[in-house]
Amino acid sequence: MVHIKVKRGLNIPIEGEPKGEPVLLKNPTEVAFNFNFSGFETVKFHMLVQPGDRVKIGQPLCEDREVIGRNYVSPASGVVQEIKRGEKRRLSAIVIKVDGQEEMVERAKIDLTDISRADLVQKLLEGGLFSHIRVRPFYRLANPKIPPRSIFIKAIETGPFVPEAEMQIVGKEEEFSLGLEALAKLVDCPIHLVYKKGTASQPLLQAKHVIHHTVEGPHPAGNVSVHIQAIDPIKSLSDTVWTLNILGVLHLGSFIRHGKLALDRIVSVAGPAILPEKRAYLRARFGHPVRDIFEGRVAQGLVRYVSGDFLTGDAVELDDFVGFSHTTCGALFEPEKREFLPFMRLGADQYTATGAYLSHFLSWMKKKIPFTTSLHGQRRAFMDGLLYEKFMPLDILPLQLIRACLAEDYELAQQYGLLEVVPEDFALCEFVDPSKIELMDIIRTALRRYYKDQLG
Repeated sequence: MVHIKVKRGLNIPIEGEPKGEPVLLKNPTEVAFNFNFSGFETVKFHMLVQPGDRVKIGQPLCEDREVIGRNYVSPASGVVQEIKRGEKRRLSAIVIKVDGQEEMVERAKIDLTDISRADLVQKLLEGGLFSHIRVRPFYRLANPKIPPRSIFIKAIETGPFVPEAEMQIVGKEEEFSLGLEALAKLVDCPIHLVYKKGTASQPLLQAKHVIHHTVEGPHPAGNVSVHIQAIDPIKSLSDTVWTLNILGVLHLGSFIRHGKLALDRIVSVAGPAILPEKRAYLRARFGHPVRDIFEGRVAQGLVRYVSGDFLTGDAVELDDFVGFSHTTCGALFEPEKREFLPFMRLGADQYTATGAYLSHFLSWMKKKIPFTTSLHGQRRAFMDGLLYEKFMPLDILPLQLIRACLAEDYELAQQYGLLEVVPEDFALCEFVDPSKIELMDIIRTALRRYYKDQLG
């Protein structure tokens, strides 16, 4: 057992924390399998349905061209209403109009004591379960033909307003246990379960088939990269590590126990632009409409909606749908006017993570801040790259890594830690960066191009 103590990081004091017990949302009239920025950016799809087709829950919607048989299945029963595409016709979402009486693809329950690994792999591919398993390095979908040397299960969340992993397990303890058992049957390697120090969750504390580890500290203590580097570091291109979050394990367990995916999850609705009495945890459906999440909960004013947490989430419109792996929906005010001569002020009422403003030395500013979408400046050249190291818990050189990625010298970038990171690891650095550089996009592009150069 390893205990990881994170010292470099930051819990951003954003106003708008959700409270209370989860509230059940009414069944939506339409849902979507949302492929935006959830590890699907490089996947090439073969469509199996078209608008107007009728589908059942669990029916394949599309297939992966890289791994034949890896399906992405329908989260609802009804009619395919729309197939959304983004830039270069990249698949964005498959929207399904939900039937009043939903039907489900009949699949037999799986007996893990009486099934071979090959048969289990085939059933999980057909049932869409491998869409929930990612592989490091490069943060792509896992290929069952390439066995991992270890598996990491993230059972801790430290991102802004992300519901705790323990909340997702409540009421699904049996599914969680079966999910772990299925992983143990699937691979012959160590399975590392990482959860927060001091958790009272018995399903986590008593979990079988895994090696237990604990972690404490500020965000990004919940990032899988921190856990992998502390326990089983990635050193070369040939290293293969699978990663899952709690939702992935629950989907596995539900498929084993019931022959179907778990269709619901706990989603928080929070942020400064959400009415205080409406900030809450919701039990929402997979691919729930964003409009249903925010309806009647947003204060008046110009607002930006976000699917995912405020550091790594995606800006969405009300006619969009919750992201594939997102468990947070937030709203921030968008300033309608520019602040007058902000550079001439001492910043007594401005938040600072670096001590740049007077507020850093005022005790009354140690409170929750109603952040907006304002960047307080525009993009400029690197000002203080060493600042990244103060908030980066990984043992890497973040400034040198970013520069190597910009220069497209990926072999040098590998020496600085490219194989050990994913875009979310630079979210906090991007937040505190006075240069306003989009660091996550730089890392995302570098990983995609380096993979193509080496293995694509």
